[in-house]
Amino acid sequence: MKFDFSIYDLHVAEASSQTLTNILRDKKFGEYYFIQSSPLQKLAKLTFKEFGPLSILEYEAGNSTNIRASNVSNAYFLHIILAGQSIGKSNNEVRTLRAGDSILVMPGTRFESNNSKNCRKLIVKIPTDFLHQTARKFGYVTTKEPIQFEHNANVFPMTGPLFNLLNDMLQQDKRILCDRALIYYCRLFNSAILTMFKSNFIQPRSTLSLHRHVERVRNYVLDNITADITIDELAKVCQISRKSLYNLFEREAGLTPSAYIRRLKLESIHSELKNNERVRNVTQVALEYGFTNLGRFSAQYREQIGELPSQTLRHFTH
Repeated sequence: MKFDFSIYDLHVAEASSQTLTNILRDKKFGEYYFIQSSPLQKLAKLTFKEFGPLSILEYEAGNSTNIRASNVSNAYFLHIILAGQSIGKSNNEVRTLRAGDSILVMPGTRFESNNSKNCRKLIVKIPTDFLHQTARKFGYVTTKEPIQFEHNANVFPMTGPLFNLLNDMLQQDKRILCDRALIYYCRLFNSAILTMFKSNFIQPRSTLSLHRHVERVRNYVLDNITADITIDELAKVCQISRKSLYNLFEREAGLTPSAYIRRLKLESIHSELKNNERVRNVTQVALEYGFTNLGRFSAQYREQIGELPSQTLRHFTH
């Protein structure tokens, strides 16, 4: 598996394992420790590039290595095996990754891997805040918890849109791209990752309007999802009158602002019941989100989600 990493910020060859360690630390990929079977040989290669909010790094140690990396709390790391084999351990799970396999390492995760002599990796560092912003931008709904991806490995596509997108990013000269174009590339990449790896983020059942005021309201509601949000607050967020707000939502969403708030709350509760392992009681969640009439809440939830909240919770716990 090969990408055309032709335009970069840094490239080193015939480097030592200590050089790799220093670069990874300096580029904020965490505290890496490379333990080579032949530490005196300078066989390592590394290429690095910053592309908008993302950082992309490809390395080849040139020798069999044991790698220990400390956690980074503010970023996700996509590891793609380009050649050779890597036996990795994180969250007490051991996986053997071969060329074409990929895995996402969560923020705050320590991991260790044993790499074959010919192992070559591409790592993409995705800031946590930026991934969350992208998810929000593309209409995903989540719990109040950070994005949690399943720990399974996935085959990274060797052809198709995602491969072409990443390859294009590696070949792009960022100096001739405006900031808006860079962000657009990175958001598309993040969106593809959210689709490729299963997580506790779900696509909303409601249609997402692209109108700027609807987007502002959506972001405000999701930022204050458990609060009792008033129509006056939303009108102030959009800097329009209450009447204009009602007219806007009738035109763009076919809902009143209050119904729109309720829909977002119900979608978030659905995600909470489905994905949050700490939830054991529907009533507790309903009250937390401001639903005090439990009978009406259950009816509204069933109408929108298609099942009772107790069924959603039961499916998850079993």
